[in-house]
Amino acid sequence: MAVLIGLTAIVASYGQSLTIGLMPAVDSLPLLIAQEEGYFAEEGVSVELRMFRNQLYRETALQTNEIDGSISDLVNAVYAWRNGTGLRVGSITDGHFALLTSPDSPIRSIADWERADSVEVGLLENSIIYYVAERMLEAAGGSPEHIELVTTMQVPTRMEMLVAGRIEAALLPEPISRVAVGRGAHVLVETDVMEQTPGVLIFTDEALREKRAAIGALYRAYDRAVSDLNARSDELRPAIVRLGEFPPTVEESMVIPEYGAARRPSASELGDVVDWMMSKGLIEERPDYDEVIVGPGLY
Repeated sequence: MAVLIGLTAIVASYGQSLTIGLMPAVDSLPLLIAQEEGYFAEEGVSVELRMFRNQLYRETALQTNEIDGSISDLVNAVYAWRNGTGLRVGSITDGHFALLTSPDSPIRSIADWERADSVEVGLLENSIIYYVAERMLEAAGGSPEHIELVTTMQVPTRMEMLVAGRIEAALLPEPISRVAVGRGAHVLVETDVMEQTPGVLIFTDEALREKRAAIGALYRAYDRAVSDLNARSDELRPAIVRLGEFPPTVEESMVIPEYGAARRPSASELGDVVDWMMSKGLIEERPDYDEVIVGPGLY
């Protein structure tokens, strides 16, 4: 019976295609490996993976239905609910971030951080990286109140400002954080102190209505790639660097997280992000869980 159900799902997805937006970071790897290993085709769905290097371009592509879904985050998902832009979360993704200090900074530990009156930190205001920076510091015993925000939109620019000493600290995604370390930056704290990073795979309501079978096929392929990454991540490092368009210098040093099979964010995970957004005055009302997260049965 299980085989019959699986074949029925594959047949239902044939003829459907999906376009998914990515960013050059490790949370994109299960999708990239699924494409490389042919798992999408084997599951009966055609998937175009489109790499974005600017978060605003990615969000615009989502909102205009240029793409069907994207790697995103819970802050953007709540903004989408607030703005009525027709996007909902399908699953949690697994990313990795590091809060780093500049090569000449005397801040090398959380104890050093706590002794500082304030620290100029390259972040994007009202964004997931600001949320992550605060939650990482709290988990490590540091105080977010020391953050003096320096708004930096582009990740490469933020990294260059950090290594040049124009800002004292910055939050960077993996693997660009390893590029900064290779140029002398110091790791203060990483997201392994958190139970879960708030990255997600998000879809347009139109795709959820019209391409549900294809999305289910995508998730079957995603879970197969997760198994590959967890079993042989070191073997896959050359392919990861090539597919992710990462600098070759990070092949050996980059942190590849332990990936989880597709699952919906918990109510507490969404609730913590909503609490943070409300504390910053970014939203005035709390969304219901199912207004942000797709119901069960997608995968």
